Amino acid sequence: MDMKRHTLFSDKVRMVFLQLPYFTKELDECEDIFERIIYVLKHMDILQRMPFLAQDAVFKRLSEIADVASLSKEERREYDKSLKHYRDTIAVMHGQWLEGHASGLAEGMEKGIEKAKYEDARQMKADNMPVEFIAKYTGLTKEVIEVL
Repeated sequence: MDMKRHTLFSDKVRMVFLQLPYFTKELDECEDIFERIIYVLKHMDILQRMPFLAQDAVFKRLSEIADVASLSKEERREYDKSLKHYRDTIAVMHGQWLEGHASGLAEGMEKGIEKAKYEDARQMKADNMPVEFIAKYTGLTKEVIEVL
């Protein structure tokens, strides 16, 4: 809000200010996730373990972030290096899976086309079509067609 004119600055932005010193509830008094988050934020500097960890997934994630944030520069460098290696490995494995999947699909298509050629040749032969005609349109040799 523009404080001089008392007009709304923007209806697109909403800001909420929390005054943590005024939050006086204790750990066992927190009733919902909002109060739990405020409690954790207020006591972040003195918490040895993350309360509510088993109750809400957000606190598990918050605990993971806090663990990473508390690393030294060297530990953080090693962590980032390890994380990059992990992500690279996942990307390579995903790429290999896609490549294998695509080649398997192509191989299956080829087998299906080949099987269809034999089925068509059998049908044409059953309809007493000339072997030369069958060979021309299926791509099979005359010897293979005669064996069918």
